[in-house]
Amino acid sequence: MIKNKSIAVLPFVNLSNNIDNEYFCDGLTEEIIYALAKIKDLVVTSRTSSFYFKNKKVTANEIREKLRVATFIEGSVRASKKRMRITVQMIDTLEDFHFWSETFDRNPDDIFEIQDEISLFIAEKLREHVGHIEIEDKLVEPIDVPVNIYREYLKGRYYLMKLDYDSSLKAIEIFKSIIKKSPKFANPYLDINQAYTFMGTMGLLPAFEAFQKAQPFFEKAMSLNPNSSRVQLNLSWIECWQNWNLKKAFEHANKALEIQQADDIYLTISNFLTVEGKLDAARNYLDKALQLDPYAAINHHYKGFLYYLQEDYSTAIPFLKKALELDPMLPFPPIYIGICLLMSGKPNEALTYFGSLEGVSVKDLTKLGGKTMCYAKLNETEKCNDGLKELETYLTTPLVDKAFTFLILVNALLGNNEKVVDLVTQAYHSRLPLILLLNPSPILKPVKNHKGFKEIMLKAIPDNVNYKQKKKYKQALLGTDEIKNYSKELELIMEDYKLYLNPDLSLKDLASYLELPANYVSQLLNLGFQKNFSEYVNSYRVNEFKERILLEENKGLTIMAVAYDSGFNSKTVFNTFFKKIEGTTPNSYLRSNQAN
Repeated sequence: MIKNKSIAVLPFVNLSNNIDNEYFCDGLTEEIIYALAKIKDLVVTSRTSSFYFKNKKVTANEIREKLRVATFIEGSVRASKKRMRITVQMIDTLEDFHFWSETFDRNPDDIFEIQDEISLFIAEKLREHVGHIEIEDKLVEPIDVPVNIYREYLKGRYYLMKLDYDSSLKAIEIFKSIIKKSPKFANPYLDINQAYTFMGTMGLLPAFEAFQKAQPFFEKAMSLNPNSSRVQLNLSWIECWQNWNLKKAFEHANKALEIQQADDIYLTISNFLTVEGKLDAARNYLDKALQLDPYAAINHHYKGFLYYLQEDYSTAIPFLKKALELDPMLPFPPIYIGICLLMSGKPNEALTYFGSLEGVSVKDLTKLGGKTMCYAKLNETEKCNDGLKELETYLTTPLVDKAFTFLILVNALLGNNEKVVDLVTQAYHSRLPLILLLNPSPILKPVKNHKGFKEIMLKAIPDNVNYKQKKKYKQALLGTDEIKNYSKELELIMEDYKLYLNPDLSLKDLASYLELPANYVSQLLNLGFQKNFSEYVNSYRVNEFKERILLEENKGLTIMAVAYDSGFNSKTVFNTFFKKIEGTTPNSYLRSNQAN
């Protein structure tokens, strides 16, 4: 089902011969996407999927089918030194008609005002077409840098988003030049951090070296703008993968989500839930990421990865192949395509697949590690031992994390459980991030109950559902003691994860956190709290609103802006529940507390 309040912004077309205008067109598109994503009850397609259609002719019906949106924006920019003409059109994807078109003739120096003006125009016209949405007075905040430097910044973003090694280096060079001229401009620091992180993740630079180079730039960005969604998202990654503190990781990810809905934030939360072994909840968040960015290769990869973890190998492979189709250089899918073949009883086919790999996958040990796993499964002892010896040579190189991963998996396939525990122990003491992803691995199931392995997993991930006794659900629902215990657990989950801040939270989402069927959770809410799902979740949202509305930092916001920040997605629902719970209207509550 396509939501009525959903929109995609296609890349604006450059009608000038000047390449500098291409940078501006992409930057304008990106800024409008970012601005519209701040509107709480609007579903906005992310950048990757919007830019998938750059320089492609598409129909309204194709946009509806491929991006699953009710509306889309297309536009063009024609610029000279003294004048810029921007044409914007809004198209209904179902009826295929242009219900709004506007031309803006502006001074090119008024770049921030242009971005904000167009974003607000789009939001206003969309509201007229699809119904009420709460819109802030400003969607794009001006940046305190000269226009010529901001234009240079857009050039850096243009190269950064090409997502290849040479373009990343060129972007870094541009951003470093900007930092020298405007050292208090936070964005270039974040973008350099992003460039190095991308190269480390993709195997284009040794991961340790890349992350080390990225760190000082991120720390500077954090000092300049600690409350940006990108800073909060980076902090969540650091807390998870470096500090192994999942509680803080969730806190930062949820703060990022409060500021802006974005597919990479949903994907990140899905990552964290996967680490904890909460795979159903992880898939719910991943589906939200895919809704916002259906053409992001990493989202399709992760969908396949989740199916792999649940041992549904035949379902996993098409998602992994789709990821490679969208981005042939993505290093992760080949690992799991090969392993899915191997674990579904096709070791020879897996061996052929791993043997045929080229490019990034060869550099990051996927070919060597994959073939060695196949030899273990095929009982080709000599070839397997040769592979293990070669993998061991990488333990003192930047590829140590990958080498450990394959050594652990190969020994697990061989049934060398003591060796597996020894390797996992070494990796744990070296604080290698792979420890967190070993937790839900189906290949390690035979080692799961080994005392040494279990101890390490529980040290690394205290809230680890892989070591909780799974219930076999009976036909009857929960008993009195179970309701009491699950009620306490649910309250802790709501406090730790702040699920109620997600306006799209469903009963199914809530159930996945408890690892219970939705039917059981419905009964739990009814008998444990005397509330249905909406009453239960909205009571948390009302309490959140009561705290936020009195904060000094929110004095300039409207009541509904704070309500949306508290998780509500409807003015009617908010007013109804507030009066039901508090016995007064939000306005009266605010006036009463301001008087006190």
